[in-house]
Amino acid sequence: MANKKHWWQEVPLTISAVQANWGNDPEWVLDEYVSKQGFNTEQLLHLTAEGILGNYNEERDAKKLDHYLQKSRAHGIREIVYFNTHIIEGDTAKEHPEWCERTSDGEAMKQYGTYNLVCVNPEGPWHKKFLKDIEALCKHDIDGIFLDGPAMRETGCYCDVCRATFEKRFGHSIYEATRRELYELRIGSVTQHIKEAYELVKSINPEIALYFNNHPIGGSVVGVHARKLYDYVDIIGNEGGFHRAEINRVGLWKPSYNTKTLEAIAGDTLKGEKPLVCFFAGNMSGTPCYMHTPAETQLIYAQALANGANVWYGVHFSPSEFMNTEACLTAKEMNEFVLSNKRIFAPSKTCARVALVWSRDTTDNYETSIDESDFVAARKANNAERGDLFTAVTFMIDVLERNHIQFDIMDEHSVQDGTINNYEAVILPEVACMSEKTAECIRSYVAAGGNVLANFDIGVYDEFGEFEGASKLGDVFGISGELKTVKLPLIGTSYTFKEKEDALLDSLSFFRIPSPVLNAEWDIAPDAEVLMSTGYPYETVFGNMAAAERFPSVIKHAYGKGCAYYISGTIGETATNVRNIPDYANLVRQFCDITSRPVVKSDAPGLYEVVLRRQENRFILHIINLTGAMERPVRELVPLYNVPFELSLDGFGIEKESYSVASARGANLRNVKANGNKVSFELDKIDAYEIIVIE
Repeated sequence: MANKKHWWQEVPLTISAVQANWGNDPEWVLDEYVSKQGFNTEQLLHLTAEGILGNYNEERDAKKLDHYLQKSRAHGIREIVYFNTHIIEGDTAKEHPEWCERTSDGEAMKQYGTYNLVCVNPEGPWHKKFLKDIEALCKHDIDGIFLDGPAMRETGCYCDVCRATFEKRFGHSIYEATRRELYELRIGSVTQHIKEAYELVKSINPEIALYFNNHPIGGSVVGVHARKLYDYVDIIGNEGGFHRAEINRVGLWKPSYNTKTLEAIAGDTLKGEKPLVCFFAGNMSGTPCYMHTPAETQLIYAQALANGANVWYGVHFSPSEFMNTEACLTAKEMNEFVLSNKRIFAPSKTCARVALVWSRDTTDNYETSIDESDFVAARKANNAERGDLFTAVTFMIDVLERNHIQFDIMDEHSVQDGTINNYEAVILPEVACMSEKTAECIRSYVAAGGNVLANFDIGVYDEFGEFEGASKLGDVFGISGELKTVKLPLIGTSYTFKEKEDALLDSLSFFRIPSPVLNAEWDIAPDAEVLMSTGYPYETVFGNMAAAERFPSVIKHAYGKGCAYYISGTIGETATNVRNIPDYANLVRQFCDITSRPVVKSDAPGLYEVVLRRQENRFILHIINLTGAMERPVRELVPLYNVPFELSLDGFGIEKESYSVASARGANLRNVKANGNKVSFELDKIDAYEIIVIE
């Protein structure tokens, strides 16, 4: 007999999150906004909030919560109660200074300018109070609890409790701590904090869902390690749709890649055991009193849904002000579409044959920029001798998306547990930090017939960031010796030259392309093929580039039954921050073309994302049109016409002699052909979002 599903596993979730109480009567919000905007769930903050700060207090809030729950039941709305676990306001901090997270000089850490970060160390007084509040909350007829936070910053907390905890654990003063020790203290505190909350909730009522503001990869900056927390959450969600928009900041793919990182840690999403949720701020993130454009609202919904997530739509001011705006009405339309097509949004899994490794070890211990979020400010990498992981990864994402190459995201856990073997091609952008176990799993993958592409300082640091010089995967890529870094004084002072004919180079626009600003020089194995070489730089862009002495820079190396490709330079960082050289993208695209079968083949002009997902006995193709003016925010989308698609459906566990093909959003299909696992058709017009059902 199959296990009974929990409520959060049964239907698509459309979650309302009114993120402030600025004067609207809470019951009016429920009656006139939440219940009428296509939501079936509410993340409840506004009932217990003062402004934006919401923490449940049994003595103050119990009676009004029970009354609110009765009304929400009548509307058919499930209620997840919000609980802030990262900040307290100033007066509370003065009354309880022992609750604050503190800097090394003893000052209370600030957040949003006027609030104080709270220390969640399980040995501390705030955590103990928190558990009492959670216990009281679970006695009510609620459906779930959402924890906003926690956030233990990478600089470390130096409160009395953390200093004592650190010394007990490591045997010396926290003021003598290594970076790794501070990391372990913060990760340990946050993990135990969530674990104790989860166990308490489940001991009272297993049907209460618990989740929090997760950080699937890169969460160590706030003390979160999603892999360690997997067993202590029922839903996996993050602020993938907290989307900033600036003219010089494209960021079109952020909701998609953030949702892919959720799926990377969710296990078998076809089973639907750990639903995904993309938190989407309906206002422009960072400007809470100003709404997103309707176009961006629809695109963010579409990207989350296409990548297997439920949608949480939050706004940070009064519903009476925004509920009739075009953006909010667009959200309502999307909510209603989801709930009218529940079967389409039932559990599914990705059909990608290409994977991108976003290295957790490198994120934690190398150089990386950090994207702005609720808990941390944006940060730029500033080590001129190293690459920048975040920029390298997002460059690869942009290349894959623009070329309609469907891909998944993996971390080291996915490499080590064998998930890597599900893919025909794997890209390793700036995976500098690597354990012996990760290296061995990649080595085995290639030896068994897999294909990999890596660059620059692949595997020259251990998993904790200690420089080792030689690459752990040198035998796979055909490189040896110790890393020698070649740095350009500026772009255009060195070029990379084609040395021989090879399929990888077929898409290059010219035999000579500008070299990236950082390059690695290695000794090359006798059986490795040098496809391109790079000249040592001149001081000026007008040097005699053809006469410059060169070193190998694009390498092809057969290893076992597979093949490894290596690019010596920081192509992603150079293209993003210095000069966009189109041939860098051409190399990545060509690698995918020659090493993997396309899941969806579509090459019409326009900027659109394609995601094919498999359900139990059918496929769902999501097509998202992001074609608009060359600026953010997107204000108006340009329809695409006569767009062809070819689908390769073999290898996903569904075998049929023929398929039917139909649009779920009213698009006209032409020239439909379904021959076994090969399906093709043409869409006469794509507006913002199309869904094609193949069954």
